[in-house]
Amino acid sequence: MLKILDGESTIRRCQRQLIRALRPFVTDRIAVKIGHPGESIRAKIFWAGGPGIWFHTRTVAGDRYGNAFGLGRPANGGAVSSTIEINVPTGSLDRKIGGAFAQDDAGRVFLIHRGKIGGRRGVGKSLFEAHYRGVWSEVEDGDTRSAVVVIGEVQSPLFIRQLAQFVRKVDAIKDLGADDDPQARIFFDDERFREEFIGGRYVPERLDYAAECGRDLAVLDLAHRLKEMGARVGSGPGGEIFTRDPAGQTSAVFEVVTGAPADLEQGVARLLLRSVSLPQEPRRVLVIPGECERGQQELLLKLGIHAIPYTWEKGTAVFAGLEEHLGESNQ
Repeated sequence: MLKILDGESTIRRCQRQLIRALRPFVTDRIAVKIGHPGESIRAKIFWAGGPGIWFHTRTVAGDRYGNAFGLGRPANGGAVSSTIEINVPTGSLDRKIGGAFAQDDAGRVFLIHRGKIGGRRGVGKSLFEAHYRGVWSEVEDGDTRSAVVVIGEVQSPLFIRQLAQFVRKVDAIKDLGADDDPQARIFFDDERFREEFIGGRYVPERLDYAAECGRDLAVLDLAHRLKEMGARVGSGPGGEIFTRDPAGQTSAVFEVVTGAPADLEQGVARLLLRSVSLPQEPRRVLVIPGECERGQQELLLKLGIHAIPYTWEKGTAVFAGLEEHLGESNQ
C-alpha cells in the first residue's frame, strides 16, 4: 500500500524531484497574471510545449508548495487561471490540501491528488469523485486510510505525460454541467474517443501503481495510432477502445492490460463480455506489455482473442503487429 509522506526535509526533497522532472520539458517562460479566488499574482510561468501544459511553483504562506497547472500556451502578459493546483503541505500531513507525495514498498515516490478541485459553483470534490477515471488507490494517510488518485511516479520517464493527462481529465470534468453525466450520454455506438474515460472509478485492493499509470498512457497511444492508420476510433463508458468498419459495424474491440496475472484474466473477461451482445462478432484484441508466451497465446486464440505486445520507445507505446490486426478486422 502507498504511504503518504510527511516531514519537512522529505517533502522538500520530493518537491525538488518534481521540479527536476518537469524542467527538461520547458520550452519557454512567459510573464502572465495568474488569477486565484480573491487574489491574483504576476509571475513567469513555465511552458512545456510538448505535453501542452504550463506550470508555476511557489511556496504559499510557508505551509505548502503551490503547484499550479494549466492547458494551452498563454499569451505574453495575459491573464490565466490554473486548471488544477496540486499543492503539497511543506511538513506535517494536511488532508485539507489537495496534493501529496506517497511512497510504495519499493521506495518509489508518486504524486497523488485527493480530488479537491475548485472553480465555478458546483465544481468540487464530489464532482471529481463522481467522474474521474484513472488510477485510484487506498493509501496509508497518517493514522487513517484515504482514497486518492495516483498521478504518476515522479522519477518515471513517463511522468510528464501522466501529469498532462491528469490535467486534461480534470479540465474535462470541470467543463461538465451540474447534471451532466458522461456515463449517461456516451454509449458504445458513439464514435468519439474520450480520453477522460481512460482508467478506473474504484479503489482496488492492490496495484502496481507505476504499471497502472503507464497503462493509461498506452491506451491513449493506442487510440492515436489507430487514428493515424485511418481507423474510426471510439471509446465506450467502460473505457474500452473499439473501431468500426466501412459499413459502420464494430469491427474490433481492444483491451490494454498491465501484464499482471489478475489483470490479464480480467482483460480477457472484459473483452468477451463487451463483444457478446454486438450484432456481428468483432475481432477481440488484448494488448499486453512484452511478448505473449506461446502457450498463453494459443489459449487466448481458442477464446477468439488475439494478443499483441507493446513496448515503450522514447516515452511512447509502440504496438507490434497492429496494422495486421486492423486490416483483418476491416475485411
